[in-house]
Amino acid sequence: MNAEEAGALEGGPRARDDAPVDDDDAHDLTAPPPALDAAQYARFRAMFDAHYDAVYRLARRSGLDVAAAEDGAQQVFLVAMRRLDAIELGKERSFLCGTAVRVAARLRSQRAGRAERERSVEGEHGRRSSPPSPDELLDQKRRRELLDELLAELEEDLRVVLVLAEIDGLGKREIAEALGIPEGTAASRLRRAREDFATRLKRRLARGEP
Repeated sequence: MNAEEAGALEGGPRARDDAPVDDDDAHDLTAPPPALDAAQYARFRAMFDAHYDAVYRLARRSGLDVAAAEDGAQQVFLVAMRRLDAIELGKERSFLCGTAVRVAARLRSQRAGRAERERSVEGEHGRRSSPPSPDELLDQKRRRELLDELLAELEEDLRVVLVLAEIDGLGKREIAEALGIPEGTAASRLRRAREDFATRLKRRLARGEP
């Protein structure tokens, strides 16, 4: 997506129907685009010019191919446009990278689902492993829900580095490059994020929550 397309975002292109996003972002991709005044539009364009490359690289590092990464980056900036007034000054890059992590995860999940369906069709007449039991599916669902809840409780800066490290598999140097922060800062945030996450998890388990 080039600068002209960034300007066209104000006209409100709709996300593809088959492009899933985080539930919290869904409204931002389907609702009518906001009318930006001159100051808001200037800020949005500045964000796009300064951070598009980083968002795209992060999407690529998260396992998306070129086309999916471009689509994901567009989704990220659509979300940013609609939440512009809620983005703290000075934390634009962190917001964009956090949104990119969620968008990339959804796009990867969609791709994996398509691949699994294709494998199922191709192997319809071959040997199949036993499907997971209802109890196993429920346990997996609970674990995903708990992970999402605990991550949502973390501060945005901590949540982003934790997801980049533990889910996307980025090292401290890669995280620092993605967020535009010193490697020492990335290491410090990651340590705090892990400690905070562990504390919250222990608290949940002590209350007997699954």
